[in-house]
Amino acid sequence: MDALRHNVALIRRRIGPQTKLMAVVKADAYGHGLSQVAATLMQCDVDAFAVANLNEALELRRLGGRGWPVLLFGSALSFELPKLVEQDIAPTISTLEEATLVNAEAERQKKTVGVQVEVDTGMGRVGFWYEDAARQIGQLAALPHLRIDGMYTHFPSADVNVNETRQELAVFIRVAHELEAAGMKMPLLHAANSAALLNLSDTTLGMVRPGLLLYGLCPIGCVAPGFHPLLSFKARVAFVKTVEAGRTISYGQTFVAKQHMKIATVTAGYSDGFSRNLSNRAEVLIGGKRCRVVGRVTMDQIMVDASEAPEVHCGDEVVFIGRQTCPNGNKTEAEITAAEMAGWADTIAWEILCGITKTTRVPRVYSGANAA
Repeated sequence: MDALRHNVALIRRRIGPQTKLMAVVKADAYGHGLSQVAATLMQCDVDAFAVANLNEALELRRLGGRGWPVLLFGSALSFELPKLVEQDIAPTISTLEEATLVNAEAERQKKTVGVQVEVDTGMGRVGFWYEDAARQIGQLAALPHLRIDGMYTHFPSADVNVNETRQELAVFIRVAHELEAAGMKMPLLHAANSAALLNLSDTTLGMVRPGLLLYGLCPIGCVAPGFHPLLSFKARVAFVKTVEAGRTISYGQTFVAKQHMKIATVTAGYSDGFSRNLSNRAEVLIGGKRCRVVGRVTMDQIMVDASEAPEVHCGDEVVFIGRQTCPNGNKTEAEITAAEMAGWADTIAWEILCGITKTTRVPRVYSGANAA
């Protein structure tokens, strides 16, 4: 939690006091645990939250965040609208049909609902297509029980294509100018995700929406000095055995020992979030030494070549993501990052983190200021 506070402070220093900061806590705060992360962020210098679905928004409300602005990314389902309106959760509006449904529910509850409109500048997911966005948003504004609190877009490739992102920003700003010329000045514009925040300072606008940076992760193609990762992912050695040359390891017998080896069986597998794609590819830390995963990852366990960690014993800590002190009094630390694990699995770091199983399979243990 201290790292989270540190990362928020770095973002705030980058954007300045006049720019709002919306903390993206969707997907269980990128696998870090929504309740603890959001409770800590409510004590930090953030202005609003963004979530992916109604359940996440309601969890924020249960934390006592009644007064916090909460934006629901994507489209709300029709049966969710009564609770969404009741709890003052801002829906994203992408079509006039959506707007009409929200307006009708707001009228039923005798309320005015604050909404945000999304302009699709290239993501192709949700939002008004930019070519006709100004006209349709103008029509939406006439609905009596809706209040447009902001307009935003989502960049699909700010981490890898700066020039394309600049063009998307220009299109988005043009829509805002068209609306202003028609007498509709948007109270808040926002576009910058973590990658844009790092790569393109002119995307800051009135608010930024960091996700990865909050958790100390760097988007592909970006450099983020000073940010600290929050999460370590660990297990334990459950069994140690010697294996002679010619012995096979795990399902499918995809690994054959070429020499005498020490094999450690570790208490985690793909049901815990250690992807099967890491079979025969990943490394872990045992006793500060890098040890290779051998054989296929199984549901509940992995096998590791611990020959380079001769003092390994049952119960020893195994680090999948994070740091571990090197042996023999060496004060340096070995480290495996989420990005490195993602490379072995041929995916992205945020999929790795979001895939770490919740509840009893992989309990979260929090440390730092006000950790619960």
